[in-house]
Amino acid sequence: MGSTNDSSENEIRSWLKIVLKDENFKDISVKIQGNSEKGDGTADNQSSKNYDLVLKCSKKSQALRETSPVKEAFLNEIFMYQKVLPCFFQHQKDKGVKAPYNSVPKCYGSFTGENMEVIVLDNLKSKGYELWPRKQPLSRRHIDLVVTEYGKYHATSLVVQHQRPTEFQIFVDAVNDIMEKFTKTGNMESLFGTPIDQSSELLKNDLDESILLRWKGLKNQIKTVFDHTMNDSKALKVILHGDSWNNNFMFLYESGEEKIPLKVAFLDWQVSRYASPIVDLSYFLFACLSKDDFEELDDILVRYHTAFIGHLVQLQIEKPETLYPLDQFLAEWKQHYKDEVLDIAEVAESGKQMTDTFANEIRDKENYKRRILPIVEYAANHNLI
Repeated sequence: MGSTNDSSENEIRSWLKIVLKDENFKDISVKIQGNSEKGDGTADNQSSKNYDLVLKCSKKSQALRETSPVKEAFLNEIFMYQKVLPCFFQHQKDKGVKAPYNSVPKCYGSFTGENMEVIVLDNLKSKGYELWPRKQPLSRRHIDLVVTEYGKYHATSLVVQHQRPTEFQIFVDAVNDIMEKFTKTGNMESLFGTPIDQSSELLKNDLDESILLRWKGLKNQIKTVFDHTMNDSKALKVILHGDSWNNNFMFLYESGEEKIPLKVAFLDWQVSRYASPIVDLSYFLFACLSKDDFEELDDILVRYHTAFIGHLVQLQIEKPETLYPLDQFLAEWKQHYKDEVLDIAEVAESGKQMTDTFANEIRDKENYKRRILPIVEYAANHNLI
């Protein structure tokens, strides 16, 4: 969320000395090689050992920190990298899983200070990983790769929940529900209602009036839908990734002219929480699918569930299909978009609410319309609205 440009080299060096204290070197020289709009800066340690790192830094804006759970979000991500994910990785290793879920950058550690949180990660760009263009829907190969990894991750979370219940409960209790905190500081009706109004206006000549009325009707159900999604006591629950739009995945490709994705890395674990895996999956698919792939969504859902069950088998679960039967998964699916990135610190300092970040006029109307139309049509055709 922050930027290394907000911090001096001396400040960065002091963070790295703390984070890399076990690496047994006397001094650290830092070279800042780049900075991204998402707030990740690259630092290179030129000591006895070279590191190519990404420093993810929180915003220092006091206005933002007073009006939104910035600190809690970073502490959430730190906890996921340093406690939850290592436990999941170790459990898979203990069970002899040959193709484990480990699709995250290596975390070297973290630093927390007054009005500052820093997470130090391996720089995946230096290993050939790339971001997908954020305004383009993912290709089917990318979709299949991500849902397969989600199936493996969710299955691992479920098994740890069953086989290490005391430790897992500690995780559940410690993970902050950032979305719940966010809803308490912002107007959810405005957050979701404004895009519904804007998309309804854009689609008024492309949809039957009956479908458009059903879409507009979602405005009156926002709180009900949100509460059900977050608090459904009957649904299967796991610790989620939580932030599933396409700019939170990096891909490693097979060499050659045709870009075939071989691996994916999941980024941004700040809004991880304990909820239904449908939350991850629906967010990802509705945010990242193309119009053509919506026609094959049933096949994609089956692919996810097959990966989920297959990973339960790898984790040595007897009768794995009984833990999350396909009919239960599809029923929960049935019960249950970031084109324009703004500076949320600027919004907070202007005196606006966090939800105002998403209430601006859509700039790229044609692209937005192209993306939202198949979503509304799918929702209508499958009685989701």
